[in-house]
Amino acid sequence: MHKYIIFILLITNFSFSQETARLADSIFKYKQINPDRALEFGIEYNNLTLNRKYDVETQQVFSALGEILSSMGLHAPALNFLKQSIKIYETLPVKDRKFPELEKPPGVLLTIGNIYFSNSEYDKADELFVQAIDLFERMNDEKAKFFGINTTMSNRALIKQARNDYDGAEKIFREVFQRRKEYGKAIDILYSMGNILSCLLIKNENENAKNFLISANNFYDKEIKSGNKNPLLKRNMGYAYISFGSIMQYKKEFEKAILYLNKAQDLLVDFPIDAAATGSRLAECYLAINKFEEAEKIAIKNLEYLNLNEQEKKYNYNVLEEIYKKKGSNSDLLRIKDSIISMLSGVSKLKTLKSLDNFSTEVKLANSARELNESKIKYNTYLYILIICFIVLLFLFIIIRFNYNYQKEKEGTRLEVEKQLISSELDEKNRELVSKANFILQRNEYLKKIMSKLESTDYKNDNLQLISHELNSVINSEKSYKDFDKIFVKVYPNFYKELNKRASLTTTDLRLASYIKMNHTNSEIAIITGVSFRTVESQRYRLSKKLNIEKDQSLNSFLMSI
Repeated sequence: MHKYIIFILLITNFSFSQETARLADSIFKYKQINPDRALEFGIEYNNLTLNRKYDVETQQVFSALGEILSSMGLHAPALNFLKQSIKIYETLPVKDRKFPELEKPPGVLLTIGNIYFSNSEYDKADELFVQAIDLFERMNDEKAKFFGINTTMSNRALIKQARNDYDGAEKIFREVFQRRKEYGKAIDILYSMGNILSCLLIKNENENAKNFLISANNFYDKEIKSGNKNPLLKRNMGYAYISFGSIMQYKKEFEKAILYLNKAQDLLVDFPIDAAATGSRLAECYLAINKFEEAEKIAIKNLEYLNLNEQEKKYNYNVLEEIYKKKGSNSDLLRIKDSIISMLSGVSKLKTLKSLDNFSTEVKLANSARELNESKIKYNTYLYILIICFIVLLFLFIIIRFNYNYQKEKEGTRLEVEKQLISSELDEKNRELVSKANFILQRNEYLKKIMSKLESTDYKNDNLQLISHELNSVINSEKSYKDFDKIFVKVYPNFYKELNKRASLTTTDLRLASYIKMNHTNSEIAIITGVSFRTVESQRYRLSKKLNIEKDQSLNSFLMSI
C-alpha cells in the first residue's frame, strides 16, 4: 500500500515539474516578442509555485520578468524583481547555481545597469557594467563569457556616447567588432557594424558612414546568398538603415529619410514591433512633406499592432491629429482626440498594470508562504511517516477491532480539511476586499487628476465638459461600492448587524464605518467616496454621536473591536 502511495506522489511531482518548466519556457520565449503574454505566464507560474522552495528555475524566471518590465519602461518594479533574483541566486547552494564559480549572476547586473542607463544615471550604470565584466571574465562557460563581455563592453560604449565622448565610444565599438569578427557569428558582426555606423553618423562623418553602410549591406548580401536564414540578420540590417533614416529625419531631409526607412521596414517585416516603430518615423516624414494620404495610411496600420507601446501610439495619433486638422475633418479629429484621452487616462495599459499589481501581491504572499513552509518541512515529514506506519499497522493487525477509531479519525481529517478550505476562502475574500478598495482608491485618484487637468485648461468646449461629467460619474459610480459592500459582508458578516443594534445608520454611515474598519485614512476615504476631506471629518463626527461612543475611546478603536 505504502509503495503505491509513494509511486503516486512521484508521478504527481513529475507532472508538477513538467508544468512549471513549460511555463518558464513560455516566459523566456515571449519576453521579447510579446511581453504582456510573458507577464501572464509569470503570474500563472507564481501561482503554481506558491509553496515551493526557491530553485535555479525560479531565479531565472525572476530575472526574465525583470527584463520584461524593464523593456516595458516599468523600471521600479523591474528593479525589485531583478534584486530578488540576485537574492535567490545568493541563497542557492553553490552546486545548484547556473554558474557555481560566481557569487552573483552577471546577466542580472547587466540588466540593472541598462535600467540606470535609461534613466541617465551613467555612473551607477558604469559601476554595474564593470562588476558584470569582472564576473564574466571569471566564468567557466567560455561561450557565455565571450558574449557577455561583448555585450557589456558595447553598453559601456553607449555611456561614452551619451557623454559626447564619440571617439571613445567608437574605439570600444570597433574593438567589440573585431572580437566578433574573429568569432564569426554573422548576426553579432552585423549588429556591431550598426553600432559603429550610428557613431559615425552622430560625429557627422557622413561619407564614412555611407561607405560603412555599403560594407554592411555587402556583408548582409553575402550571408543571405550563403544560405544564412537567421531572422536576426534581417533585423540587424534593418537597424542600420533606421540609423540613417533617423539622422536624415533629424536634419529634415525627409525624402532621404523616407528612402532609408522604407528599406528598413522591408527588412523588419517579420518583426512587427520594430516595423511599427519604423512606420511611426515614416508617417512623420510623409506628414512633413504634406503627403497626407501616405502618412494617414501608415499611421493607421501602425496602430493595428497589438503590442505597440504607448510612446509609438502617441506619435501615430499626433500624425493623424495633424492630418485631420489640415483636412478639416472634424469627425475624424474628434475620434482621434478621444483615442488620445483614452490612452492618457491609462485605459490601454490597464490590463498590464492590473496584472503587474496582482503579480507583485502574489509574490509577497509566496515569500511569506515559503518561509512558513520551510519551518514545517521536518514536522510534515515525520507526520507523513507516522501516517504511513499507522495505515500499515491498521491493515496488518487491527482492521476489525479498531475500524470504528479509524473511521472517526478519517472523519476528523475531513473536518480539518473543510476548516482549512473555509479559512482559505476567507483569506481569499479578504484579499479581494483589499484589492477592491485599492482599485477604487487608485482609480478615483487618477480620474480626479485627469479632471483637474481638464478643468485647468484654457480651451473649453462641450466635449471637455461632457468628458468631465462622465469621469465624475465613474468616480461616484454606485456599482463599485455595491461590489465592495458584498465582499465586505462576506468577510465581516456580523459587522453591520452589530452597528445597527446600537443605532439606526444610513448607507453612508455603514460604508464610512467599513472603510475605517479597513484602516483607511480620512484622505483615502475622501478619494474613494469622491467627497472632500472636511466632509469625511464631519461624517466621522456624526457617526461617533450616533454610536454613543465613550469620550475616552476613539471611533477607530471602537470599530476595530467589533
